Amino acid sequence: MEQAEAKGEKPVEKPGERPRMTREEIMEKKISMAKERDSRIMKISSPMGSIMFNVLRQFDQAYANFKGQLGEPGGVSHEEGVALMDEARELTMAFSGLTGKLSKKVKFKYFVPQELQEMQKAVSGKKNELPAR
Repeated sequence: MEQAEAKGEKPVEKPGERPRMTREEIMEKKISMAKERDSRIMKISSPMGSIMFNVLRQFDQAYANFKGQLGEPGGVSHEEGVALMDEARELTMAFSGLTGKLSKKVKFKYFVPQELQEMQKAVSGKKNELPAR
């Protein structure tokens, strides 16, 4: 297989095995993905950031599947879906708070994303609308 690649030829693929992409094909795919709507390119400069990015990438993929299974038989119930998204929202707000604390310590100007500010307003508005018990 390596001999065929060294000669610039495509290796013969075995049944049931995915063909390996060449470096050029990988670069073309990355460039194509970067041009897609809603795509993000990010340079990560810390080991923790790398770990968090990997978790975020998988969360995003799981969320895409979650949307397709929400309310479906054998899928995720609406009640469970709301609880999971509430937890995700709380974690996101907590992480933003931690980022704000860290930024303040090192005199870095942290801007809370506008979407998160709107989410925080919506959540605090819902809490104010709840009837007293």
